[in-house]
Amino acid sequence: MAKKKTDNKGKKGSSSKKPTKQNKGNKGKKDSTFVKVTKPEKVIKQPTRKTPSHIDLSKESKDFKHVIRISGRDVPGYMSIGDGVCFIYGVGNRLSKIIEKKFIEKTEKKTNKAGYLTDEDVEIIEKMILELDKEVPVWLLNRAKTMDGNKKHLIMADLRLENRKDLQNLGKTKSYRGLRLQWGLTVRGQKTKSSFRKSGAVGVSKKK
Repeated sequence: MAKKKTDNKGKKGSSSKKPTKQNKGNKGKKDSTFVKVTKPEKVIKQPTRKTPSHIDLSKESKDFKHVIRISGRDVPGYMSIGDGVCFIYGVGNRLSKIIEKKFIEKTEKKTNKAGYLTDEDVEIIEKMILELDKEVPVWLLNRAKTMDGNKKHLIMADLRLENRKDLQNLGKTKSYRGLRLQWGLTVRGQKTKSSFRKSGAVGVSKKK
């Protein structure tokens, strides 16, 4: 007996129709209604410092400012001028003490706290930082000998950009130091067998 071929056209569950394909013409074209959303730039927040427990700011006068802006950095008012200027990237402890001494000589003001500085005093300090090559000896500057032959002292974003350019120039010249910096390896002759390991495990895993 020959088996009869069953036709599934009439049944509900099965359908002989093939799924419709999308138009290939619109595959490469971009939708005009699509708007590219750019991510907002990350803002680096400065860490807030709590006032020490032994300092009572409630006893200060009305002229006292809790925060002062010097060269783009927030300086707590309870700090001295020397300690507050250290917040500026590019100004160290030694330079800050010199700036404080020079400021007292110029203005003849002896303020224990930076919160009592006026806007004019802040401008004087900022001008002194920008013209440090005239105020301090050359060996205290962070750019005492540049490629152009100039002597200058850079701070904040200018210093970061200059440091980045120096590293890029080392990489372009293909010097030993430049190549090692690009590879993320040590430059000053340190051993790398056990130290400077980035991964958690130290040693070589043996095959079983």
